[in-house]
Amino acid sequence: MSHLANKLKTKVKQYLKRKTRVNTKIKSHKPEYRLIMNKSNLYISAQLIDQNGNVLLFANDKKSSWKTKTERAFSAGEQLGKEIVSKKIEHIAFDRNWYLYHGRIKAFAEWVRKAWVKL
Repeated sequence: MSHLANKLKTKVKQYLKRKTRVNTKIKSHKPEYRLIMNKSNLYISAQLIDQNGNVLLFANDKKSSWKTKTERAFSAGEQLGKEIVSKKIEHIAFDRNWYLYHGRIKAFAEWVRKAWVKL
């Protein structure tokens, strides 16, 4: 049983290491706006936050009627991209937390970019 506990400890250490590495790189540039991603097994959500920590926009894929999780991420990214353009925000920093830039996270980011927002 102890080998499972040690394995879990190393996974948590790796997770925290990735998360702090991503956050320090983004925060060192002091962006005006950050797009923070959150992902569960079923859904994906994102928040647009300014420098003071105020949430400006929020999007998730819970209400979309698409088939796969990646397609739902497409629709949520498109929705958020349109809202960002309507607020006339051009440059944002993409904070993917510790998630790899792959699959649903990549699909979401690509659709935000297609709305002419620079990530």
